[in-house]
Amino acid sequence: MQDERQFAERLKQNGFATGCSKRGRLLRLDGRETTAHLEFELLQQVVQCSALRELYLPHSREMLNLLVPELVGLEALKVLDLEGSDFNDASVLQLVGHPKLQVLNVRSTQVTADCVAELRKAMIGTRIIF
Repeated sequence: MQDERQFAERLKQNGFATGCSKRGRLLRLDGRETTAHLEFELLQQVVQCSALRELYLPHSREMLNLLVPELVGLEALKVLDLEGSDFNDASVLQLVGHPKLQVLNVRSTQVTADCVAELRKAMIGTRIIF
């Protein structure tokens, strides 16, 4: 299995703006500058990187909603940025049980204001950006 830096390099070759911390605990993938879609296979591998503390997937299209159980399984994850992605209410509500999530960005997603209000009640201590 590839590490986070190898993911970042592979995605960079497909036109994604990427960044990765030296210790592999932060992975930033931004699809704003490309028409390419984040391949499901790569996304599945990314969410298996158990050391991730910060995951930025802004403007990710397609299939992100299918990987919520894996996102919840990233127990070290503290920051999850989904801005502009296709994330929806049903998916984001599954994150309620995440043990360490401190920041959740759902700005410009399909998540509704009613859902955000529910999240804020359930996820006390998590900063939710809407």
